[in-house]
Amino acid sequence: MTETTPADTGTGYGRKEPSYDARLAEVGPGTPMGELLRRYWQPIAVSEQLTSDVPHRTRVLGENLVVFRDGQGRPGVVFERCAHRGSSLFYGRVEEDGIRCCYHGWKFDVQGHCLEQALEPDRGRRRDVARQPWYPVEERYGLVFVYMGPPERKPALPRYDALEPLEEGERYYAAWPIPGLPPTGLVSDFSWLNMYENALDPSHVCWLHSNHSGYQIMGTGGTGLPEAFFDPDAVADNITYTRTEYGAKYDHLIRDKDDNGEPRVRSFRTELHLPNVFVLPDYVGLPTDQGPDHVMWVVPMDDTRHRVFFSTRSSDPERLTRFALGIKQNGKDSWLLTEEERQRFPGDGEAQASQGAIPMHSEETLATSDRGVVMLRRMWKAMMDDVEAGRDPQNVTKVDGPPRHCDAGIITMPAGTPETAPAASAAGA
Repeated sequence: MTETTPADTGTGYGRKEPSYDARLAEVGPGTPMGELLRRYWQPIAVSEQLTSDVPHRTRVLGENLVVFRDGQGRPGVVFERCAHRGSSLFYGRVEEDGIRCCYHGWKFDVQGHCLEQALEPDRGRRRDVARQPWYPVEERYGLVFVYMGPPERKPALPRYDALEPLEEGERYYAAWPIPGLPPTGLVSDFSWLNMYENALDPSHVCWLHSNHSGYQIMGTGGTGLPEAFFDPDAVADNITYTRTEYGAKYDHLIRDKDDNGEPRVRSFRTELHLPNVFVLPDYVGLPTDQGPDHVMWVVPMDDTRHRVFFSTRSSDPERLTRFALGIKQNGKDSWLLTEEERQRFPGDGEAQASQGAIPMHSEETLATSDRGVVMLRRMWKAMMDDVEAGRDPQNVTKVDGPPRHCDAGIITMPAGTPETAPAASAAGA
C-alpha cells in the first residue's frame, strides 16, 4: 500500500496580490489622506538656506512646486510649470520682485501675479489675466511653511512651547548637517507612513537598535540610556500609550540609578501632534525634567517618498549633532556603511525602506507591540471622516493662540513607580 505524503501547509502558493489601504497611503489631491494633510501648514524649506540666488524645485503631496525667495526677501511657492507655455520655473531667474521664466520672460510675484510679459506689447497689456498657481507661505522656527488646502479653511500657523521663547544665546537649528543638501531637505524613497508610524512604535528600539544590530544610540550603557532599557522581555511592563489633546504619546520607562547610586525611574516620552508632527527627546544627552527643545515634521512628497523637517532650539551646536548623528551603525554614520554592514547592522533607514515604497497592509500581522500604530491609524481615519463631513479636523484652528504644550522629554516618574519591571525580574530569576 502506497503512503500519501501530507501536503505542505502555509506556503506562498496562491496568495492574493498584496495590497495597501489607499485611504491611509495615498496623498495626492482629492484623496482622503491628501485632503487631510492639506488642512495643515507643512514645512517646505529651511529659511537660512533659501536665498535669492536660484529657485528650488520640490514635490509636496503629489504636486510639483518651486520655492524661492525674491530679492526683497519674501519667500514664495508656485507651481513648477509656467502658466504661459509650461516651461519649468526651476530654470527661471529670481529678481527683486519675483521669478522670471527662462523661455519667454514672463515674471510672477510670490502670489503668482504676472508682473511682466517680456515679449508682449507694452510688456503685457493683459498680463493681469495670467496668474501662476501659488500657495500661501509663512516663516517660523527657521523653516518656510506652505499651506496647500482650501483658502477659506486656512488655519493659523501653530506654535509650540518646545521652540519658544528663544532664550539669550539660543537659535534655531533646522538644516541637516549634510554638505550640499538643498534647502528643500533630504529625500527618503519610501512612504511617509513607514517613518511616522515609527514615531509611535517604541518597542522597535528594544530590538533593532540593540539586540539585533548592537547598541546604536550613542552613550548607551555609559552616559546615556542604560542597557536594561533595551530588555525585550520588559517591553510589556515598561511602555504605555496615551491619547493627548493633540494626538498621542508613549512613555518608555528608564530604570537605573542616579549620580548618588540611588535607584530612580524616569520616562522617555515622545508625543505626536497629528497629523504628521512629533516631539522627540534628546535621546543622547537625556536632560531630565527640562522640557523638550525639538520638533519634527514628516512631509509626504507623494505616495512613495517623503522628507523630514525639524527645528531645534538651542545655544549648543552639539545639540544638533546629538540629534542628527546620535545613532550609529557599526560605529559609523549611515552614509559610510558598506552594503554588507547595512545587512549586518541595519538601522531605521534599512528597516523602514524595506517595508516597501508603500506598506502592504494586507501582509501585516499586528500584535500587542503594535498598539501605538493601531491607535494612530484609528485617529487618522477619524480625522479623515471629519474632513469628509465638512468639519475641521483635530489641531486645526483659525485663531493664532498661545504655543501648544509639548508633553515630551525625559521625565522623573512619581514616587512609588516600581524600580524593577516585573517581566525583567522574572527573566533574571
